[in-house]
Amino acid sequence: MKPKAIPPYAGLAARALVGAVLVYAGATKAAGPTEEFALVIGSYDVLPREMILTAATFLPWVEILLGWAVILGFRLREAAIGAGALFGAFLLALVMVQLKGIELPNCGCLGDAVHFTPLQASLFDTCLTALSWLAWKSAPARLSLDSWTEGGYTGPTHGHR
Repeated sequence: MKPKAIPPYAGLAARALVGAVLVYAGATKAAGPTEEFALVIGSYDVLPREMILTAATFLPWVEILLGWAVILGFRLREAAIGAGALFGAFLLALVMVQLKGIELPNCGCLGDAVHFTPLQASLFDTCLTALSWLAWKSAPARLSLDSWTEGGYTGPTHGHR
C-alpha cells in the first residue's frame, strides 16, 4: 500500500506557519537589546557563559533567515530540517530547565511580545517541529523558489495545476 501524498496546500500552510513564527520570533529578538535576550538565554543554564552573548547576537538572524527560506521554499528540505532542529533544540532546553527545577521568568520564544509557561512553550515547539516535518515532506513544493529554479513543480496535481 503506497503512503498517501501530502495535499499540496497542507505543505504550503505548514511552511507559512513555521516561517512566520521564525521570522516574527527572530525580528522581535533582533529589534531589542542583545543583552536582554542574553539574560533570557543565560537563565536556561544550558550554554557556557562565554557563548551566551554570541548566541543572543546570532540566533535571531538564524531564525529570520530560516523563516524566510521556509516561507519562500528556498532549499526547502534543508530549511525545514534547520527549522525542525531549532524547535527540537528549544524543546530540549525547556526539558532540561524543567529537570533542573529552574523557574523561567520568560521562555524567550517570541521575544518580549509573548510570555509562555514552560508547558505552553513545550507544546508550541512540539507543534512547530511537526509542522517543520510536514514542510520537509511536502518538498518539492508548489509556490516555492525550488520549484521555480528546478523547472516547475512535479508533485501530485490532484486534477489541476
